[in-house]
Amino acid sequence: MKELPISRQVFPEFIEENLLYVDKTRFVWELVRQGKYYFLSRPRRFGKTLLLSTLKAFFEGREDLFRGLYLHSKVKEWKKYPVVRIDYSQVSYKDGKAVFQQSLLNHLSEIASDYGLTLENTILGDAFTELVRTLYGQHGKVVILVDEYDKAMVDTLADEERFEENREVLRGLYSAMKGLDEYLRFVILTGVSRFAKVSVFSGLNNLEDISMDSAFANAVGFTQEELETNFEPYLKQVQAKFGFSWEELLDHYRTQYNGYSWDGESTLYNPFSVLKSLKEQDFGNYWFSTGTPTFLTEIVKKQQFPPEIFEDLKTEDLAGSSLRLINFPLIPLLFQTGYLTIRRIEREGIRQRFILNYPNEEVRHSFLTFLAAAFVEKDEFEIQPEAIELRDALREERTGDFVFRLQSFLADIPSRLHISQEAYYHSLVYMMLRLVGMKPLLEKETNKGRLDAVLELPDKTYILEFKFGSGKRVKNVRTLSRQAIAQIEKKQYYEPYLGGGKKIILFGIGFLDKALDGRVKVFSPS
Repeated sequence: MKELPISRQVFPEFIEENLLYVDKTRFVWELVRQGKYYFLSRPRRFGKTLLLSTLKAFFEGREDLFRGLYLHSKVKEWKKYPVVRIDYSQVSYKDGKAVFQQSLLNHLSEIASDYGLTLENTILGDAFTELVRTLYGQHGKVVILVDEYDKAMVDTLADEERFEENREVLRGLYSAMKGLDEYLRFVILTGVSRFAKVSVFSGLNNLEDISMDSAFANAVGFTQEELETNFEPYLKQVQAKFGFSWEELLDHYRTQYNGYSWDGESTLYNPFSVLKSLKEQDFGNYWFSTGTPTFLTEIVKKQQFPPEIFEDLKTEDLAGSSLRLINFPLIPLLFQTGYLTIRRIEREGIRQRFILNYPNEEVRHSFLTFLAAAFVEKDEFEIQPEAIELRDALREERTGDFVFRLQSFLADIPSRLHISQEAYYHSLVYMMLRLVGMKPLLEKETNKGRLDAVLELPDKTYILEFKFGSGKRVKNVRTLSRQAIAQIEKKQYYEPYLGGGKKIILFGIGFLDKALDGRVKVFSPS
């Protein structure tokens, strides 16, 4: 079997070292054949860097690397072009505007040096123009490949001043491209976020954004067919280890890692997660563990988004435009960074609406763990055992233990984080149960009103009602739990579930400051 290319992103190495390569050169051919200026947004670790490396090899005329691949049969004449590849992972951008500008200048100088050139200009935009024009004069039309164009912005979203400084630096660079059209053969910028409406692109408005173009939906990432065709020997090793049938194995991979979509139709696997899973022969949360989205949780908390809304979320905007952290559109950002994806697209006339959800179990579980930890200022590794205990208590109908463990968990939350709103506690309970595979329905509508939550298990249904109070109005937390049960009975929230053949447990939970009390009433299936 060919070696799995984990963390390998240089296309020539795939061929020269006989690494396993999933042939994506059809998309390279379509890109170079159809247009000139492109922009592609995809989450991190999704294969963007490998795509640019493949484009670089093509424009350098390295025909030998493409023998046996789709692209080789399409190209009649192999030409060599000078390539300027800008990689922001090699640039310093966190130490101020001057350092960022100088680091970018140094990066351009290194590229120039590869072609035996020395840049004279010390102004960023002018140096870039000098590089392109000089290369054109000596070698012909120039190819521009920009990897992680937005890294300096995404990584500083939580620092508004630094974000604005970095944006100004990048605008100066990208604006220089506008007057260089006659010198350029091909341009593509890739990154995580789609700042299509942000003024960083004001000087480069001829980019074709293919991020949601169905023709390029599968340009990076693995389809189901590509997974099964290219990785069958490795999949069979995992199958043998776990004793799954072939269909069971594929179902586990689909649930854990598949689901990313940019057109609402085709779905993709994150390459990094798949490769790590096949190497480790396990089903870990590999992609999420490679980067902690602290800026996302900052925005979630600042904008007070309840985490339960992120499933089957409806929106019309997936681009976003605000530059200020407090107002930054969270939903487009979660989509662009890979924490939400398109499940389907609903159209009404010329308008369209996107239905979003977590791509897969890896992302859902990991993001909720991190979000829960951030909400209560605990370590991520402390959250999971607490959630498992809560799940087991409900499965075994130990409602007293459930309330005790929930109270113990909430008691450790710093006082300044407690919000005297029901939504805060709804969100915490939701996240804890969702972490262990339970899916409570919150704010469930009935013909008698809206109940707080329903949790259906294989043999029982919990009808949950929360009552909140403060010591100024309520002296005893038991009063609140009694009121919760009374409301369930008065509104007959249990009625829709009476014919289901399951035990029905009415579960009222009272919250009085940090004190909790639970009260239950049980209906048998009969």
